[in-house]
Amino acid sequence: MKAYWDSSALVEAAQNPAVRRALRKAGGITRPHALAEIFSTLTAGRLGYRCEAEDATRIAQDLAADLEFVELDANETLQALSACREHGVRGGLVHDFLHAQAAAKARAPRIFTLNESDFRHLRLTLEIGRPPGTSEIKPA
Repeated sequence: MKAYWDSSALVEAAQNPAVRRALRKAGGITRPHALAEIFSTLTAGRLGYRCEAEDATRIAQDLAADLEFVELDANETLQALSACREHGVRGGLVHDFLHAQAAAKARAPRIFTLNESDFRHLRLTLEIGRPPGTSEIKPA
Protein backbone atom coordinates (compact mmCIF):
# COMPACT_ATOMS: atom_id res chain seq x y z
CA MET A 1 0.00 0.00 0.00
CA LYS A 2 1.09 3.54 -0.68
CA ALA A 3 2.09 5.78 2.19
CA TYR A 4 0.52 9.12 2.96
CA TRP A 5 2.88 12.10 2.46
CA ASP A 6 2.30 15.28 4.43
CA SER A 7 3.48 18.60 3.01
CA SER A 8 6.79 18.58 4.92
CA ALA A 9 7.71 15.26 3.32
CA LEU A 10 6.65 16.56 -0.09
CA VAL A 11 8.73 19.72 0.29
CA GLU A 12 11.67 17.44 1.17
CA ALA A 13 10.96 15.46 -2.03
CA ALA A 14 11.17 18.73 -3.97
CA GLN A 15 14.65 19.40 -2.53
CA ASN A 16 16.19 15.96 -2.04
CA PRO A 17 16.71 13.78 -5.15
CA ALA A 18 16.73 10.54 -3.11
CA VAL A 19 13.35 11.34 -1.56
CA ARG A 20 11.98 12.43 -4.95
CA ARG A 21 13.06 9.11 -6.49
CA ALA A 22 11.32 7.21 -3.67
CA LEU A 23 8.08 9.11 -4.26
CA ARG A 24 8.33 8.62 -8.02
CA LYS A 25 8.96 4.88 -7.62
CA ALA A 26 6.28 4.06 -5.04
CA GLY A 27 3.79 6.88 -5.47
CA GLY A 28 1.97 8.34 -2.52
CA ILE A 29 -1.25 9.73 -1.15
CA THR A 30 -2.02 13.21 0.18
CA ARG A 31 -4.78 15.81 0.42
CA PRO A 32 -5.19 18.49 -2.26
CA HIS A 33 -4.61 21.06 0.51
CA ALA A 34 -0.99 19.81 0.72
CA LEU A 35 -0.36 21.45 -2.67
CA ALA A 36 -1.25 24.84 -1.17
CA GLU A 37 0.99 24.09 1.83
CA ILE A 38 3.88 23.24 -0.52
CA PHE A 39 3.32 26.48 -2.46
CA SER A 40 3.20 28.46 0.78
CA THR A 41 6.42 26.92 2.10
CA LEU A 42 8.32 27.37 -1.15
CA THR A 43 7.27 30.98 -1.70
CA ALA A 44 7.51 32.20 1.92
CA GLY A 45 11.29 32.07 2.24
CA ARG A 46 11.38 30.02 5.46
CA LEU A 47 13.72 27.49 3.82
CA GLY A 48 16.48 30.05 3.36
CA TYR A 49 15.39 30.79 -0.19
CA ARG A 50 12.19 31.91 -1.83
CA CYS A 51 10.74 30.42 -5.00
CA GLU A 52 8.82 32.49 -7.48
CA ALA A 53 5.13 31.57 -7.72
CA GLU A 54 5.60 30.02 -11.18
CA ASP A 55 8.43 27.81 -9.94
CA ALA A 56 6.50 26.73 -6.84
CA THR A 57 3.51 25.87 -9.03
CA ARG A 58 5.70 23.82 -11.38
CA ILE A 59 7.18 21.94 -8.41
CA ALA A 60 3.70 21.22 -7.02
CA GLN A 61 2.57 19.98 -10.45
CA ASP A 62 5.60 17.71 -10.71
CA LEU A 63 4.95 16.20 -7.28
CA ALA A 64 1.21 15.85 -7.99
CA ALA A 65 1.96 13.58 -10.94
CA ASP A 66 3.10 10.88 -8.49
CA LEU A 67 0.32 11.32 -5.95
CA GLU A 68 -3.21 10.12 -5.42
CA PHE A 69 -5.47 12.58 -3.66
CA VAL A 70 -7.98 11.94 -0.89
CA GLU A 71 -10.18 14.64 0.59
CA LEU A 72 -12.35 14.87 3.66
CA ASP A 73 -15.85 16.16 3.04
CA ALA A 74 -17.55 18.59 5.42
CA ASN A 75 -19.09 15.84 7.56
CA GLU A 76 -15.80 13.95 7.83
CA THR A 77 -14.02 17.16 8.78
CA LEU A 78 -16.61 17.94 11.46
CA GLN A 79 -16.33 14.39 12.83
CA ALA A 80 -12.56 14.82 13.01
CA LEU A 81 -12.93 18.16 14.78
CA SER A 82 -15.20 16.56 17.37
CA ALA A 83 -12.49 13.95 18.04
CA CYS A 84 -9.79 16.59 18.60
CA ARG A 85 -10.04 16.68 22.38
CA GLU A 86 -9.75 12.90 22.62
CA HIS A 87 -6.54 13.06 20.57
CA GLY A 88 -5.04 16.06 22.37
CA VAL A 89 -5.41 18.36 19.37
CA ARG A 90 -5.35 22.14 19.80
CA GLY A 91 -4.43 25.06 17.59
CA GLY A 92 -2.39 24.44 14.47
CA LEU A 93 -2.03 20.73 15.25
CA VAL A 94 -5.51 20.37 13.74
CA HIS A 95 -3.92 20.53 10.28
CA ASP A 96 -1.75 17.48 11.01
CA PHE A 97 -4.76 15.75 12.54
CA LEU A 98 -6.74 16.29 9.33
CA HIS A 99 -3.82 14.86 7.34
CA ALA A 100 -3.95 11.82 9.65
CA GLN A 101 -7.70 11.47 9.13
CA ALA A 102 -7.22 11.59 5.36
CA ALA A 103 -4.48 8.96 5.63
CA ALA A 104 -6.84 6.71 7.59
CA LYS A 105 -9.60 7.28 5.02
CA ALA A 106 -7.19 6.22 2.26
CA ARG A 107 -6.15 3.19 4.33
CA ALA A 108 -2.52 4.27 4.14
CA PRO A 109 -0.41 2.16 6.52
CA ARG A 110 1.96 5.01 7.38
CA ILE A 111 2.45 8.75 7.21
CA PHE A 112 5.71 10.19 5.92
CA THR A 113 6.57 13.52 7.55
CA LEU A 114 9.53 15.53 8.77
CA ASN A 115 7.40 16.57 11.76
CA GLU A 116 7.28 13.19 13.47
CA SER A 117 6.86 14.60 16.97
CA ASP A 118 3.74 16.54 15.96
CA PHE A 119 2.08 13.39 14.63
CA ARG A 120 3.18 11.28 17.60
CA HIS A 121 1.31 13.68 19.90
CA LEU A 122 -1.91 12.79 18.08
CA ARG A 123 -2.18 9.30 19.61
CA LEU A 124 -2.66 7.59 16.25
CA THR A 125 -2.57 3.93 15.27
CA LEU A 126 -0.80 4.74 11.99
CA GLU A 127 2.95 4.28 11.63
CA ILE A 128 4.76 7.63 11.52
CA GLY A 129 8.17 8.06 9.93
CA ARG A 130 10.46 10.03 7.69
CA PRO A 131 10.27 9.43 3.93
CA PRO A 132 12.80 7.08 2.33
CA GLY A 133 15.99 8.88 1.40
CA THR A 134 16.08 11.22 4.40
CA SER A 135 18.59 10.92 7.19
CA GLU A 136 17.36 10.05 10.64
CA ILE A 137 19.06 13.16 12.02
CA LYS A 138 16.84 16.21 11.87
CA PRO A 139 18.47 19.40 10.62
CA ALA A 140 18.97 22.12 13.24
